[in-house]
Amino acid sequence: MTHHNPPDTVMPVRAASFPDGPDSVLLNPDIPQSRWHGERVRAGLCPRIVLTGLAGAALAVLAAASGSGFALGAGILAVGASLFAGWHRAARMLTDHRHDPGSACRLDRARGEFFFRSRDFTDLGTAGHTVRTLIAGVDELYRSPARAWIDPGVPREVHRVVWQALCSLDRTRAARDLADDLAADPDSAVGELAAAAREAVTVIDDALYEVVRHVHGCLVLTRAWETKLRHTALATRTHHILATMPGHVEARRLSETAEALPQTVFHYITAARDITGTGAFPWEQPPSSWSRLLRTLPRGLSRSAASGTALARRGRSGEGLS
Repeated sequence: MTHHNPPDTVMPVRAASFPDGPDSVLLNPDIPQSRWHGERVRAGLCPRIVLTGLAGAALAVLAAASGSGFALGAGILAVGASLFAGWHRAARMLTDHRHDPGSACRLDRARGEFFFRSRDFTDLGTAGHTVRTLIAGVDELYRSPARAWIDPGVPREVHRVVWQALCSLDRTRAARDLADDLAADPDSAVGELAAAAREAVTVIDDALYEVVRHVHGCLVLTRAWETKLRHTALATRTHHILATMPGHVEARRLSETAEALPQTVFHYITAARDITGTGAFPWEQPPSSWSRLLRTLPRGLSRSAASGTALARRGRSGEGLS
């Protein structure tokens, strides 16, 4: 039995553009839809767009009062441009982060407040690859056709677990730096502290790898079900298409009908030849000149041509006349 999941207003993984190139972002699952709507409105109502719209509205009002058609058109154009710019900015709030360095949006100010980028963890070595694997796994699970067959809360729970894993990994940055600093100190006591810090980091890394393994298990199951769904869809499509195909009886009847057509045309053409007296056809010439042509004619027509030629030859020699 399928679960009819309503489409998510905000997908948890988005492909976004940044000043350093495209990247994938994982959204914070704890942010409610109402806050996302508020952020969109705030992004669309940036001061520059609002001031442009207000200036255009004021110009249009003054132009209407003074009767200036050009100024009225310019004011209306400014209002329309500001509305379109606000809508475009709000629509691309999550996917376009190519802002000027001095005008970064609210979403970019604090790492992990609204989203994590996959590049946020490239400085953590192999953990960066693990993060990219997890983000790609959440995206695949949400886009999978198998999602309609599982409880709607399962993908959200996977999203939440992956987000918590990334938060835990992000919190290990200070411990990693501390472990590196302590490891550089030759003091044996400090060396023990470095080992303890490194062990604490390893615990988080191991837990992260376990999360990857379990998310991969979910994807293996959904991929297997997707294969079943594709096979079922192909079988249904094949059945419907084959049901509309002509049957063997109809194809044989069509072939038999077509087979009689050359013989009919042959009779009409030879009759026309006899009536008009235009002379013999090439296949009615001596065998040395038409044997190759006979081989290219249909079987029934070649037999008729051969018999017709024989009759013509006997008629010329007087055979068979009483």
